[in-house]
Order: sequence, then C-alpha cells, then structure tokens
Amino acid sequence: MDVTLASVVLLITIAFVFLLVWVIVIVPQNRARKNQEKVVEELKIGEQIVTVGGVIGKLTYLDLDKDLARIEVSPGVEIRIIPAAISHPLDYMQRLARLEREGAQGAKGNQQSKTGGKANATNPAKK
Repeated sequence: MDVTLASVVLLITIAFVFLLVWVIVIVPQNRARKNQEKVVEELKIGEQIVTVGGVIGKLTYLDLDKDLARIEVSPGVEIRIIPAAISHPLDYMQRLARLEREGAQGAKGNQQSKTGGKANATNPAKK
C-alpha cells in the first residue's frame, strides 16, 4: 500500500513539474513566436527594420514563401537575410506607444459610454 501511495505522489509531482515548465517556458515562447510572425507579416517594403544581429536597413524585398528578404544597409548595398532574422521595425517603440495611447483612449471612451458620459463616476452608490 505504501508503494502505491508513493507512486501516485511521484506521478503527481512529475505532472506538476511538467505543467510548471510548460507555463514558464513553452507558453511565453509560443507567444513571442506568434508576435514575431505578426510583426514580419505587417512589414511593408521600404520600412526601416532592425535585425536580431543589430543591422539597420530598409526592407527592399520580402518573400515569406521562399523564406528570403533583402535589406538595403547603404545606398546600393543590399544584404540577403531570412525573415526570421528581422527583429522589429525601427519605429517599433513609437508604434507600441501609439497602440497604448489608442488603447487608453478606447478604454476611456468605453468607460464614458458605460457611465453616461461621466468619466469620474467613482462611486455611484453616493447619490
């Protein structure tokens, strides 16, 4: 009977460790991969980009089917890279700030519509 209980505790412990590794490692990695794919899909020819190696250049060619991209690092000088090597657009931080502002304005608009236009309705019970 003690061996069976020990086996069950061991299996539960192994399952818990596996779940913990999944939540701490796999889920964030998948989220980052999906974000990276989204960033690459939204790129347009002519945008300034940064590669994972720190090279800054203008995107001149992007073919996701062939897994090939070219960036112009200097006038007349192009290098070939794979799209997975594209880290982000050069104006990525400005884009994030704009999205945060738009999100905050959208949330503020939602709050005003829910409170009847009163943005500072903190405690409706004090009427």
